Amino acid sequence: MKKPLGILLSLTLLLTGIVGCAATKNSSDVESINTTSAINPVSVNYDTDDYYFDWKNGSYKTIALDGSSATVKGDSLAVQDSVVTISASGVYEISGTLTDGSIIVDVNKETDKETVFLVLNKATINSQTSAPIYIKGAEKAVILLEDGTENSVTSGSGTIVDADGEPSAAIFSKTDLTITGSGTLAVTADYNDGITSRDDLKITDGTLIVYAKADGIVGKDSLNVKNGSITITAGKDGMRSTNETDEGKGNVVIQNGQFTITVANDAIQAAKLVQIDDGNFKLNSGGGYPGKSISSGDNNFGGRPAQNATATTSTENTVSTESTEESKKGLKAGQSILVNGGNINISSYEDSVHSNNDIAINGGILSLESGDDGVHADNNLLINNGEITIKNSYESLEGTNITVNGGKINVTSTDDGINVNNKEGVLNITGGEVALKANGDGLDSNGSVNMTGGTVYVDGPTANNNGALDYDGSFTISGGTLVASGSSGMAQAPNTNSQPSILMNYTSTQTAGSTITLKDKDGTIVATYTPSKQYNSVAISSPQLSVGSTYTLYTGDTKIVDFALSDSLTYLAESGVTTKPQNAGPGGGGKGAGGQRPQ
Repeated sequence: MKKPLGILLSLTLLLTGIVGCAATKNSSDVESINTTSAINPVSVNYDTDDYYFDWKNGSYKTIALDGSSATVKGDSLAVQDSVVTISASGVYEISGTLTDGSIIVDVNKETDKETVFLVLNKATINSQTSAPIYIKGAEKAVILLEDGTENSVTSGSGTIVDADGEPSAAIFSKTDLTITGSGTLAVTADYNDGITSRDDLKITDGTLIVYAKADGIVGKDSLNVKNGSITITAGKDGMRSTNETDEGKGNVVIQNGQFTITVANDAIQAAKLVQIDDGNFKLNSGGGYPGKSISSGDNNFGGRPAQNATATTSTENTVSTESTEESKKGLKAGQSILVNGGNINISSYEDSVHSNNDIAINGGILSLESGDDGVHADNNLLINNGEITIKNSYESLEGTNITVNGGKINVTSTDDGINVNNKEGVLNITGGEVALKANGDGLDSNGSVNMTGGTVYVDGPTANNNGALDYDGSFTISGGTLVASGSSGMAQAPNTNSQPSILMNYTSTQTAGSTITLKDKDGTIVATYTPSKQYNSVAISSPQLSVGSTYTLYTGDTKIVDFALSDSLTYLAESGVTTKPQNAGPGGGGKGAGGQRPQ
């Protein structure tokens, strides 16, 4: 079922019962690596100074914080009231407590091309009117979290910003910023964001705990994490990269780490690419899965429209709203999402994984709960490997074209299980294990379906306005095993076959938990499946089927029918081989009201 109609007609379904199914900083910092994936991964260059080093064995300067003042040792340091200013590169150890002041780095990077290192060694920095750590100028800044120390930075709600809205975060940098070291840093931002870099932001180690009124961690040009433990609680987004215009920028690239993110809006968001190579993720966006499917108006990717109070209509399975709410997704990207590994758990109010263009899943374990779609690509969705479990969703997998080459997919949806939403689109299945539990259509393509391998089991709808299989073009099968059970009103089977198929329509409803078994004349099992819901039809295709051979179909231990395969698609009833149902669509299937298959 096409989502726009599902949104508009969800209430109508209950009222009329006749809604149908549908048919890095310089460009050299980022290298594209060509693979067979639909999305080229990004390689982030990490420099030597991006990692912790034994700073105590070298030359360093000290900043001892003491209430409303500070004592400094070393040149290029100035103290005025409760503000400490650093004006040259070097290593600066910061310790003690500053009750209301700031550490400002203001280095002329035209004449000083070296890095500023800020070592937080049991440091507590608070400011009511500015960013506690404000990096106005430097070639590069690195914050080292000393091993075994706890450090904190807090910005108050009275922060004063300039005409450009700066500083906009508790830790604010106008240049490249790296955070490393095995210590702990707690950041509280009562004004706006937690940590922001206007250039590249890298995290290579450390424990970060961020509480932010707005966004948690922002790297405008890029946000790159090699390792670390990151916990974010934020009133807007969790982790973001926002550069929409410059080529090779605007990416969030995560190599590894532990992530616990609870936010009102998107958990991880990139203007261009979100790439996850490994790590453990527990993401909760928009309050998490709301307990039932939702349908909402479109959100412009770059916009943050005001939230307007609107009337809400709720039913047992669907909540419909017509407001311009902010995005509340798990992973979101303006161009592409690439998942190569990791253990990713997402509970999201809207889509759990969403790209305005393409998505490629090459590995990892994804466990998703979504009030809207589980995985949604506005363009192409490619699944090469990995394990995808979608516990709850509106539509589980959706895209203009969807290709499944491998992996294990087990999903549950209140509407379609897999949905190709374009009439020119193709659902292509070459391998993998797919199990769908759908209240709407199971496999749904507004274009065509091509299956050459893999296994697909569909626990389809019980209502006759949807089907276990639903396609508008053709369904070609030349390999793999398919068993699709569901209602009979719109039942379809593959219709362009080099591998035979059957479509069985039962005269009476088969009870939930009744095992479907197809055996050959020697009693060898060709296919078997146990639906969790009642069913009135089943479509089966298997490489073991052969035209002219005889088979027996069972429900549980009860023999339903003996038959000989008469064609590449054989229609069955309890009485034996029958003809294609009257007014059937391609591959069987009933039609909607007015003799047309509903859209």
